[in-house]
Amino acid sequence: MNQKEIKKLLDKFNAGKCTDEELQLLQQMMHNLDADAKVGDNVKAFKQPLWERIEKQTIERGKVRRLNTTWLKVAAAVLVAVCAGLFYSKLAAHKNEQIAYQVITAPKGCMKQVMLPDSSTVQLNAGTSLKFPVSFGDSKREVTLINGEAFFDVKHDIKRPFMVHAAKVITQVLGTSFNIKFYKELPDIEVYVNSGKIEVHDQRHTLGFYTPRQQLIYNKQHESFTRQELTADHSLSWMHDELILDNASFKEITVYLQNRYSVNFKYNEKRLAQQHYSVRFSNRLNIRQVLDILQFIDGRKYKLNGDTVNIK
Repeated sequence: MNQKEIKKLLDKFNAGKCTDEELQLLQQMMHNLDADAKVGDNVKAFKQPLWERIEKQTIERGKVRRLNTTWLKVAAAVLVAVCAGLFYSKLAAHKNEQIAYQVITAPKGCMKQVMLPDSSTVQLNAGTSLKFPVSFGDSKREVTLINGEAFFDVKHDIKRPFMVHAAKVITQVLGTSFNIKFYKELPDIEVYVNSGKIEVHDQRHTLGFYTPRQQLIYNKQHESFTRQELTADHSLSWMHDELILDNASFKEITVYLQNRYSVNFKYNEKRLAQQHYSVRFSNRLNIRQVLDILQFIDGRKYKLNGDTVNIK
């Protein structure tokens, strides 16, 4: 009797559909399991409720005939494997549930630097959230960029690859520095390499290896991607004295400004969907000065009321 047949028998028992012979089989298997000195206390404790239910159903159904004991021993051995597998899979799941995580968020209007358990550092752009475990395991280091933009400077560890999850995109490295931009409001995820080498893949495909000044642009809806060779590291300008955006959509500009200045934009998105800008904003500018620049570029009216920007 193999493991699949044992599982089928247990499912039938749980549904209350076992014949007298099948109940007797389970009873004898459990007796053999109790008698096996090699079976750990954890497995025996795990199967105790099952044993009690078999006894109860057997009593209720009356006596049943004696079964062949030769293959009962084999079946009991399979039951050991089934019980042990169930126990240890539940134990592993329990351990996973016990992993402690923390979420760090940079408030709107300011950046935040985070040190990870392995001493790697992450610079969070304004409004960005990052999730990571309190301590990394022995085989890998995994973090999740929940939303926003972050620059990772990863400590080299050949035994524990470092992985960043951003929606469907996973960036894996051993030790390097790179930037990931993942805003839920925007259609694309961007990964830019500053130093070293990274590997990127989604849930179905390998998206390739990338080296310094190379950038991956991944479209979330179509699950397609392009590779770019950049001549300047404008992707990192947000960490310095100015924000440089090349051929950026109007939506992308508003996402940056909303997080940097803690404002909301109200406008006709369809009308401005095709608008693209190449702009440079100094970090020393206030929101009114930024709006004046945009108004000068496209001729539209930008009116600030409290924390809301209305565009006409």
